[in-house]
Amino acid sequence: MKNKPYPLYKTEQINSLKELINYTSEAYGDEPAFIFERKGKISQITYKQFKNDIEAFAAALFDMGIKKEKVGVIGENSYEWILAFFAVVNNGNIAVPIDRELPKEDIMNIVLDSDTAVFVYANTYTDVADFLKENSDTVKHYIDIDYFPEIIKSGNNLIQKDRENVYEYVIENKALAAILYTSGTTGRSKGVMLSHYAIARDTVAACQHVGIFGSNMLVLPLHHSFSFTAAVAAMLLKGSPIYINKSLKNVLSDLGTFKPHNMFLVPLFVETFYKKIWEGAKKQGKDDLLKKLIAVSNVFQKAGIDLRRVIFKSVLKSFGGNLNLIVSGGAPIDAKYVQGLRDFGINVLNGYGITECSPVVSVNRNQHYRDGSVGRVLPACEVKIANPNEIGHGEICVQGEITMLGYYKNKQATKETFDGEWFKTGDIGYIDDDGFLYITGRKKNLIVLSNGKNVYPEELEFELTNHIPYIKEAVVFSEGDKIIAEVFLDVESDPGCAAMFDDDVAKFNKTQAIFKNINKTIIRDSEFPKTTTKKIKRQYS
Repeated sequence: MKNKPYPLYKTEQINSLKELINYTSEAYGDEPAFIFERKGKISQITYKQFKNDIEAFAAALFDMGIKKEKVGVIGENSYEWILAFFAVVNNGNIAVPIDRELPKEDIMNIVLDSDTAVFVYANTYTDVADFLKENSDTVKHYIDIDYFPEIIKSGNNLIQKDRENVYEYVIENKALAAILYTSGTTGRSKGVMLSHYAIARDTVAACQHVGIFGSNMLVLPLHHSFSFTAAVAAMLLKGSPIYINKSLKNVLSDLGTFKPHNMFLVPLFVETFYKKIWEGAKKQGKDDLLKKLIAVSNVFQKAGIDLRRVIFKSVLKSFGGNLNLIVSGGAPIDAKYVQGLRDFGINVLNGYGITECSPVVSVNRNQHYRDGSVGRVLPACEVKIANPNEIGHGEICVQGEITMLGYYKNKQATKETFDGEWFKTGDIGYIDDDGFLYITGRKKNLIVLSNGKNVYPEELEFELTNHIPYIKEAVVFSEGDKIIAEVFLDVESDPGCAAMFDDDVAKFNKTQAIFKNINKTIIRDSEFPKTTTKKIKRQYS
C-alpha cells in the first residue's frame, strides 16, 4: 500500500488545550513528556508532573491577581517556556509568544499592541525586561523564569488549601488562547488571535495525517506556531517524548545525545542535512561509493526489500542513528532534497501552513506523498482555489475549525482577509487531480505583464537556483515588463562564478517561456535581509 491513500491514524479527539493536558496526564502518566540537558545533566518531566506544574503555576498567577490578562512569553526553547504557555492559557489568560530575535523596540511594540500586562522572560532577556520597565508602564508584572521553582512551590501550597478557587477554571473551547504576531516579509506584523479549539483541532488533524513513532527533538523556536502545534502539542497528544534543543548551535551534538526518531524543521535544515552527508562523503573520498550503494539499495527496494538502515548505518549515525522522519514546513523544498534523504532512510514530508490557520493546513503522509507538493488537506479544514487562471492556479482559501478568530484590534484587516467564512491566505497554488496541494507563490508578489501574462516570482526563483547551483539566494521582481533577478552568489565555493553568471542566465532563459525571461540581473555583496523565520524580506529587493 506504499504511496497510496490509506485510513487516517487513530487519534484522541480534544477540543481545548486544557483537554490536551488532562488527557495526556491520564493516558501517559509517569512516562517522560520532556527530556532536556541542564547543567551537564539530563532531566526529565513526566506527563503527570507536567500537569501538576501547570496547575501550580496557574494557581500562583491567580493568587497574584493575574486573571484574563495578556501574558507575554520570551526566551530560548525550554521546559519553562512551555510550562508558562500552558499555565497561562489553561487558567483563562491569553498567551503572547514573542520572537526572541526581535529588536527591543519591536518587542515593545508587540507588548503595547497586545495590551500585555505580564511579561515572562528567561534571564538571558533581562535587558529586554529592563528596557520595557524604562519605556513602558503597561506591564504590571515581570516574572523571571529562574524563579519558577519557588512559584510552583507556592502554587502547590495554594492548591492544597483551596484547589477549587485557585485552579478549577472552566475553559470555553472557542475562547481566545493566544495572540501570535506574524513575522511578515512585506509589511508590519499583525496579532493573530487563535482559540483553544482551533489549536486543538489542528493538533488532532495533524496527528491523523502523520504517524509519529518514537521520540521527537524540538528545534524550531517555540514562538513559531508550527513549532508549538506540531512539535509540542501534537507530540504530547501522541505520547512522544520531546527532547528540547535549547540552541541551534547544538543541534548536531544534541542529535547524538538524544537520538530522536522524528523532527519538525524548516527546509533550510533539510538542505543542510543533505549537504552535510555529501560533503562528509566527498572529504573521505567515498562519494562515488555512496552513489553506488544508493543504486544497489534502490534495486532492493523495488524488489520489496528495504536495507537502507543497514546499508547507510554510518550515515544515519551522524544524526543520532534513529532519525527516520522529518516534517518540513514554512517554505517550499526542492524535491531533490526530499528524495535525497529518502535514499538514506529518512522520510521527509513537506507541508503547508499559515499562522492564521493554527498553522497546519496540509501535509504529505508517511505512505502517501507527492514530491513537490505540500500534501493533502487536513480533515479539520477545507481548501478552495479562488479565481483560478487558465492553468488552475489561484489564491488558496481555507475554512474550517482551524482558522483564526481575527487580527487583534484590527477589524479592517480581518474584514479584508475573509470572504465570508473563507480565509484568504494570500498564497497562490493549485490542487492536482489526486487532491495534492501545490504552492506557486504569493499574491502580493505576482507580476502581471502588460500582455496579461502572469509570472510567479517564487517559482522563477526556485527554477533559477536549481539551474544555476552557485546562486545561494535569489529574488525576482519587475520594473514595468522587465523581469529582474537580484542574486547572492556562493563565491566562497566557486570564486569564478560571477564571471560565468551572465552566460548561465542566458542558458537558463532558453529553458523558459519568453515572457519569463530574465532581462536584467543584480549581484549582491551580501545575503538578503531576512525575518527571524529566515524568510527573505522582499521589500529590500
